[in-house]
Amino acid sequence: MRFLNAIRLSSIVLITLFYLSCSDDKPEPEQEAQLPPTVEKKETAQAPAPSKPVVYVEELDQFQEYFKEQHETSFSHVTKKNWMSYTAGKNGILTKVLLFGKPNYTISEHYGSRMSGFVRAGNPDTGPKYGEWSITREDIVNQLALQGLTEIDRGWITLQMRGEIPQQAGRMYFIVCDQISDKRAWFGAFAFAEGNSYKQGRFWLHPEHDLVFRTYVGKTADQLEREQKGEPLFDSGTASLVPSKDVPDAPKPMIELTKNFEPNPPSPSARTNEDQSTDKADEQPLYKPATEAPNKKSPTAELVPVKEVQQPAEVVAPPVEPENPKPLNDGNNSDVPQRSLFERFFKDRTE
Repeated sequence: MRFLNAIRLSSIVLITLFYLSCSDDKPEPEQEAQLPPTVEKKETAQAPAPSKPVVYVEELDQFQEYFKEQHETSFSHVTKKNWMSYTAGKNGILTKVLLFGKPNYTISEHYGSRMSGFVRAGNPDTGPKYGEWSITREDIVNQLALQGLTEIDRGWITLQMRGEIPQQAGRMYFIVCDQISDKRAWFGAFAFAEGNSYKQGRFWLHPEHDLVFRTYVGKTADQLEREQKGEPLFDSGTASLVPSKDVPDAPKPMIELTKNFEPNPPSPSARTNEDQSTDKADEQPLYKPATEAPNKKSPTAELVPVKEVQQPAEVVAPPVEPENPKPLNDGNNSDVPQRSLFERFFKDRTE
């Protein structure tokens, strides 16, 4: 039985193969798979980052150290919200800029962990571009730690400049932020002042707002040599944009950070108005004292003679003689002493 079953199965298979081989359908030829063309990456040569400027003399130039407690602001990479300005007071090379503040929060949907930028002269958008700078949140934490401060304390934060950034006395410069990491829009928490305490520059937030900052200017060996020879440090083509007569005065001297928001000195027009008002006040005082002290010396007072008032003569009444009581018994003897009422009353009864 098994043998017969095997013969039947084999015959069925052979018949099936025969019909398949006799059909008109021909198998399609196999197409070779083609791989997409490979694109070779062109390695673009990146320009090396500029190094720190080599200077031999470094001096403090501009600064503003007024600030208001619990007031903080930040830099953005968006145009018109990404700069601060100042006016250079010395010629040389900008070496670093110090800001007073603290790092932003670590976990935030608005603040990044790094910002970078450059310096422009004359205009924050179209002025000549010089050098570059960058700083991270970790850098700020480390700098505060060297000052003995924690992440929640304010301290001086150094922006180290790279490349030679010329500084010409009387020319305005802008510290511009152009990039913030992590696809965020803000960076840092920096202190600022209100009331336009630094008139030679401003912060993007408001025309009368100024960051707490310091700028340092140095001079290279070539500049020192030209200065000793009496030659100008910069060519005439890059002369200052501000005439020498309009160069602003030096800022106020450094003060303690606790003395904040002292009133600015009044303008000349305000002083003249105050002087006129004080003169009028001297002529006619607004308020008078409740009691006035008598003048001890009055040389201009005229002495008025006092007339003596005649008192009327006293009217003296004539003396009144006491009336003598009349005797009860009309006797001839007038020398008899008169008796008292007691004697007259009781003796008459006893007799």
